Amino acid sequence: MTEIVWHRKTKDVETQQELKRRAVLDVAAHLFSTIGYKKTSLDDIAVRLDLTKPSLYYYAKNKEDILLQCAFVSLERVEVCFDAAQASQASGLERVRVFYRHYAELVVSDFGSALMREARRNLTGRKLVEMRRTLRDGQDLLEGIIVSGMEDGSIRRCSVKRLAQLLFSAFNQMPEWYDRNGPSSPEGVADEMLDMVFNGVRTTA
Repeated sequence: MTEIVWHRKTKDVETQQELKRRAVLDVAAHLFSTIGYKKTSLDDIAVRLDLTKPSLYYYAKNKEDILLQCAFVSLERVEVCFDAAQASQASGLERVRVFYRHYAELVVSDFGSALMREARRNLTGRKLVEMRRTLRDGQDLLEGIIVSGMEDGSIRRCSVKRLAQLLFSAFNQMPEWYDRNGPSSPEGVADEMLDMVFNGVRTTA
């Protein structure tokens, strides 16, 4: 793995610039998810990286731009969750489970929390529109998996859009209440939530 070199020139300039940018985003995502976007300053990020504040402007225009970049790192990882679901040879219902077991782990990570809690509340203008458009694309992909489940008989006929909205709404709240130090893994919580949706909570006679 290539080491990040902050304070001297290197031959692999492009690689170093990308590594440094990702290091900035790693620190920013952690601060956004733990103390919040509004309480985090560019100085806080710079101090954690032992950089001057002006140095951060090589990697982002401002704090909102850093938040947007964090959001898109998270959205890239959502695509990985979909790839795992699409690669599964199981029924549509079980592919929904595969997706959300991966998704649960993502949304409680620093980047996932930065997206679900901070980016959705604090991005503005075109940045917010761009992020929402990408989120809608994700819902479209989930709806496609749900439709395949209806076609193979593993999911009963219902409103595809409402089911997708229900699931995303429930899982997107996980950063608000999930305890990373608690006894339950994200995947375990995902299974519990999905079982309640798949099987219902009403007792049978």
